[in-house]
Amino acid sequence: MTTNQPMQKKLTLISANVRGLQTNIGDLIHSYVIPYTPDVIATVETFLNPTIPTNFGHIQGYSGWHRRDRANGTFGGIAVCFHEGLAVEALDVDMDHHLELMFFKLWTRQRDTILLCICYRPQWQGSDPIHFLHTNLDTLLLQHSCKHLVVIGDMNQHLVARDFEELLTMYGLSNHVTFPTHTSGSSLDPVITDLPDGIITCRPLGMVGSSDHSAVLTTINTAADNDEATARVNWLWSRGDWDWLRNKLDSTEWTELLKASSSPSSSAGTWRA
Repeated sequence: MTTNQPMQKKLTLISANVRGLQTNIGDLIHSYVIPYTPDVIATVETFLNPTIPTNFGHIQGYSGWHRRDRANGTFGGIAVCFHEGLAVEALDVDMDHHLELMFFKLWTRQRDTILLCICYRPQWQGSDPIHFLHTNLDTLLLQHSCKHLVVIGDMNQHLVARDFEELLTMYGLSNHVTFPTHTSGSSLDPVITDLPDGIITCRPLGMVGSSDHSAVLTTINTAADNDEATARVNWLWSRGDWDWLRNKLDSTEWTELLKASSSPSSSAGTWRA
């Protein structure tokens, strides 16, 4: 699905762990969709399965739900829909069937694109979803010519804190959700981007029906982003010859090299202006 719309000054997203879309879609619509009219509605733990019709829960003014139902069982799952007229393309990304990730390309203006990822990381999956992102994000950004990255969903990141922080550090990302999103007081539902802090805001909206997670409203000031020059280096880690590099490091005579580099004559010859 790809459509065009006039330039817009902001992009709004509502993300929520709904703990059953059939159960809580009514409250989602009446409490949050109607009042805020977001451009993107992203839900996880939908508990949908192939027996649920594809036209289930259509919201007036929005696309049908793009779904990734859990392959086995009745829990988990992702469903995303978009405001009519929003320029968006669903991306077919190859991944293991147990991963609960969906990818989309959004056009906020004629020349500005965002790679949107919706992620649900159940505890039993360990770090698999984060490792997938760590390995593939640069390739996806380059392959689909996306300028920026937004990752939303429920990642239970406190249980894989080290891998989560490494992902943020490696890609220069920030988690803009700094408030609790769960009744336990934990923050489980991040909004991760490479966007400057000054153009994005996140705030909690409240629980969705019987869910124990708060919906999150994210607003991106796309007009401000248009005026700020940004640069991104895409590190294609999968194309590196790591065996060659490892062998090169192992075979290097480090002692002799360090001795040579520490001598005054060597330094003078090596570091000439």
